[in-house]
Amino acid sequence: MMFASTLRIAAAAIVLCSFLFAQEPARQEQQLQRVSESKTTGEDVGPKKPKIPVKDRQLALQMLETSDAQARGFEAPMRSYSLLQIAQVYVTFDSEKARNLLGDAFTASVGIQDDDQTKSRLQEEIFRTLLPLSQADVEERLSQAELSVRKQAASSIIRRYAEKKQFESAIELINQVTGWDEFPYESAMQLMLAMPAEMSSEKLGLFAQAVNSFKNHDHSKRIQMGDGSLTNLVVRFGPKLPAKLVMEAIDEILSQAKKAEGRGTITLGGKEGTAAFNSIYDFQLFALLPTLQLLDEGRAESLLKENQELKAKLQQFPDGMRSLDPSLTDAPPEKGKGGLSIGVNMGSGPGAGGGLYMRQEYQRKAEAIAADSAKNPTQAIAQTATLPVKVEGAPFSPRSHALEEIAKVNSVGNPGAAKQALDELRKIIPDLAPRIQVQALSTAARIYLQIGEKDSAQAVVLEGFKAAEKMLTKDTDANDPNKALKAWWPSADAYRRFVEVQTKISMRSVAKILKEIGDPEIRNSASIMVSRSLLDLPTRRFIVVEQTKNGNSTSISDED
Repeated sequence: MMFASTLRIAAAAIVLCSFLFAQEPARQEQQLQRVSESKTTGEDVGPKKPKIPVKDRQLALQMLETSDAQARGFEAPMRSYSLLQIAQVYVTFDSEKARNLLGDAFTASVGIQDDDQTKSRLQEEIFRTLLPLSQADVEERLSQAELSVRKQAASSIIRRYAEKKQFESAIELINQVTGWDEFPYESAMQLMLAMPAEMSSEKLGLFAQAVNSFKNHDHSKRIQMGDGSLTNLVVRFGPKLPAKLVMEAIDEILSQAKKAEGRGTITLGGKEGTAAFNSIYDFQLFALLPTLQLLDEGRAESLLKENQELKAKLQQFPDGMRSLDPSLTDAPPEKGKGGLSIGVNMGSGPGAGGGLYMRQEYQRKAEAIAADSAKNPTQAIAQTATLPVKVEGAPFSPRSHALEEIAKVNSVGNPGAAKQALDELRKIIPDLAPRIQVQALSTAARIYLQIGEKDSAQAVVLEGFKAAEKMLTKDTDANDPNKALKAWWPSADAYRRFVEVQTKISMRSVAKILKEIGDPEIRNSASIMVSRSLLDLPTRRFIVVEQTKNGNSTSISDED
């Protein structure tokens, strides 16, 4: 079972990042690649969907043409976004038109002024959609893209080279990326995992290059974690590489971590438990000590004597990060296996680190309850009462999350249990924060409709539109407006979610709702969603951004 994973960057400086999320670009590219390949080969790529009625397809295409024409008149940011969204629909049945639209979307993004964050995020999404259709089109535009976008696109291309065993091309591109900025650790990891045993010298060369690049960059003001870090290269490949070079890497990582000591609190969450650290140095030592013990047991013991608290953690998790995520080896992970979540608190507020720890623990417990719910859904639903509805300071509801996942797990095999979970979910929705309300309501509406509870779905959608209206009022508050791209406002996200379900309930009512949306850009975005829904192309990726006087926050989620 794949759970939605979310990245949130808050002004309060709480950063929640998930390695499952970090793997989402790869999964999306693979899905788009399968769609592209199926169009050329005629092969089925998954379960057959019901055939789209001709009138629905015609209406969807007409609406897309109208949305396209309207989008051309928007300012560069919304023009780029809208053309991207339209292209993502055409990807499934007209790749040439999709490529042209994506080219226009990219051209519009280049014209965005004074908002590098929006420009970069749009370009990332454009390249992510375009790459499975035409790698040449992406390469042609790389030089015009922002540096962060170039690096991410190059990482995706390297991943494709690795999958196709085109190792020389991948190494050449890694060398090129290293010339732009720092060594691409995640790309090297993907390549090293794919390389056969006889390419040990090439693996060694990549690792040596990584260590050298890490030495030449200061990491005291930025945290590298997960597969995009030298630390994970050591954890995965260190035991089989020359001890001297691995020790050099460990020494450099710990040396730089000491300079950043006190800058953050970190929590790691896996199926086996949660571990929390009071400094970046403690985290790095926890991650690296199992490898260090293999190479220099005396040095490892000496470091442990200096840190008794860490010694206790390693007694609980003797293999360090591998105890939490056994897939962190030099072998390619099995599909759907593994996954480690990381929370980083960059603030200094009281109890901030403890709050992250509790959030990780509650998420782990919620997912454990949901994972076993197919066996005894009634018991699982009862167990959710042990989870809190809210976690102070965190954009997360453990009980809501568990109930949503129980409903998903049982929606096909046990619709009665799914309904029971959704009915319980609806009882706590008024107590949730507005954005969590929207997510819970949209999940409930989709699953109610899936299990044949149309009246319940309609009732939930109406609640959702009321929530969207309140959010729009907040987003457009003259005293503190949301300055983010309008398409990423919480209200725009809410309208899209509920328009998607309402289209399947009643097209006539959707037409009325679209007319009632006063903002033309949000209305255009919602109209594109109607086309997606008519073509049975549900949205899986959600981006929500707030930029107000209280700070900035970004939430990106990929939901099944």
